Amino acid sequence: MITGYNTDVRHGNRVFHVQTEDKGVANPRIETLIYVGGEILDSYRASYEDLLAAPPLAETAVQGRMDEQHRAIIRDIKNGKYDLTPPDLMEQQAFNDRPLDQAILEFLQQEGDVDTLELVLDQPLKPAFGGLFRVQVRARLCQSQSPVPGAEVTVKLVSSLKKATALLTGRTGVDGQFYGEVQLPPSQPGQCAVVVSCTSDHGFDEMKAAVVAA
Repeated sequence: MITGYNTDVRHGNRVFHVQTEDKGVANPRIETLIYVGGEILDSYRASYEDLLAAPPLAETAVQGRMDEQHRAIIRDIKNGKYDLTPPDLMEQQAFNDRPLDQAILEFLQQEGDVDTLELVLDQPLKPAFGGLFRVQVRARLCQSQSPVPGAEVTVKLVSSLKKATALLTGRTGVDGQFYGEVQLPPSQPGQCAVVVSCTSDHGFDEMKAAVVAA
């Protein structure tokens, strides 16, 4: 089950970190936190109690709501919801005492027209202790949907009681695809999750899935 999304979004001269998590059926809500400089700037919470009314709970339904909420907040950031500078001053500042190419790039970033990297799942992440874990993801640009070749992909096993363990590393192909598989250990102390992260010159994105018993 997907338990979290983590995305860095560059807009203007700031980097926003957007973190979305499923709090679990005991507390059925999806929470998104927006960080800037390590401090929480804003938060959003949405309940999915309605999905529990007609069991069994569909994992894809929760994942779909997480994805929708996460990407909606990224769109808000790119549309200037958290801008510090009034729009009429942004254009003036962008072309002030800077080389033309740099000024144009900064202005496009401020307007939200510069694509950033995002990870897309081709199949759900379902890690289980003692089982073969398959990772099939695509790296693409969030606006143009163009593939991102050569992006670095890292898969780690994280635990609340142990140091993180690297499971897989590699790079996306010319089509932005990455595929890999690894045998997970039979057990691990504490709460465990597999983290799939991707980074390139276009940005950073990350997904997290809880490891379940086989």
